[in-house]
Amino acid sequence: MATRENQRERTRRAIVDAAGRLVDAGSPTPSVDEIADEALVSRATVYRYFESIDDLLWQLHADRNSPDPRIAMSTAGDDLGKRMLAAEENVNAYLFEHQESTRTFERIMLERRIEGRATDADRPGRRFIQIDAAIEPLAEQLPAADVRLVRHALALAIGSQSLVALLDTAGLEPDEARTVTQFVCRAIASETQRLVDEHEPSNGGRAAAATG
Repeated sequence: MATRENQRERTRRAIVDAAGRLVDAGSPTPSVDEIADEALVSRATVYRYFESIDDLLWQLHADRNSPDPRIAMSTAGDDLGKRMLAAEENVNAYLFEHQESTRTFERIMLERRIEGRATDADRPGRRFIQIDAAIEPLAEQLPAADVRLVRHALALAIGSQSLVALLDTAGLEPDEARTVTQFVCRAIASETQRLVDEHEPSNGGRAAAATG
């Protein structure tokens, strides 16, 4: 039984990886036939694992991993602005480089929501993996409500919706759009630092009381 399940997972992985290679080669919405040929499986096999091409492309995007945030955060150190910019780079660089597949993912997500098929697990949490790593030091500096505010503010500038808003709605070029998302991250870092500075006296008071 385990061997059969392992084979199924290898076949599924081969299909998803094949779709990924085609997308990376410049085909944001490859056909089932193209994916089957690339994966060396039949068209029927693809449909055995995925209900539709959209289901497959959604899974591809959901499976894509962003860089390990610990590497970028170790380089950024304690500089809040650098940490937030590192999170933006780790997420948005890939999304803006693969614009059409990002749009396809957003379309599929909206359709799943409209059709009532969406679940809490649908949207990958890559942006929050990066954001949470960037703002980790704030847990010792700000109340939980303020940390939550900063977290969700960053989510407006980091992630696939920022691509749709800036490229498709605002009509910006990718480089200009990234300049905007980076500007927003720096602005959030500045406002966050103001909050930290406001809380420093009370933090100091609590520390003194604890040691007194």
